[in-house]
Amino acid sequence: MDYAFLLPPEVNSARMYSGPGSASLLAAAASWDMVAIELASAAEGYRSVISTLSGMYWWGPASAAMLAATGPFIDWLEITGALASETANQAAAAAAAYEQAYAMTVPPIVVAANRALLVALVASNFFGQNTAAIEATESEYAEMWAQDAGAMYDYAATSAMATALVPFSAPGQDTNPAGLAAQSVAVSQAAGNAPASAQSVWSQLTSLVPDALPSLSN
Repeated sequence: MDYAFLLPPEVNSARMYSGPGSASLLAAAASWDMVAIELASAAEGYRSVISTLSGMYWWGPASAAMLAATGPFIDWLEITGALASETANQAAAAAAAYEQAYAMTVPPIVVAANRALLVALVASNFFGQNTAAIEATESEYAEMWAQDAGAMYDYAATSAMATALVPFSAPGQDTNPAGLAAQSVAVSQAAGNAPASAQSVWSQLTSLVPDALPSLSN
């Protein structure tokens, strides 16, 4: 449906002027900018810490495993931060598209004044003296219609481009679920064996005490 040309300027102008405006888009752009900054900062911090650990204090298989696990996650932080920054730019572009369309749209009060003038001219056109003025008023109204239609077409095109977002992806798995399960089993076994080990030590100590008492009394 061709809304731009099927809808009169009274409708298109009223819709544009009565809408919520661009404030929410600008707020979204600012929020996405903050997300991008936080993600970039986190990625930089991770890289710095891991570089220091693996380069100066931590070597061997465990260090290599840590690097292999954290590298993709840091890459994800950087990529997601870049996408967040792009999303912020697109939200700002959508706000700019709205502001441009708003500026191009004929103010509703101007459209209403044109229609009121037409009614007055027609009502007093008893002898045809207002014919030229009526034609000029209608011509002006047609220009308003075309101007609003053009604003709507431009707005539709620019906002569609601005809101074509690249989807975000979830971070990859950076831990071993089987390893976590094995750790849980090991902790349980250690907790179960702890009382038995303590009892064994206590038995050994109590068996030595009677033998040691005579030597202490001499």
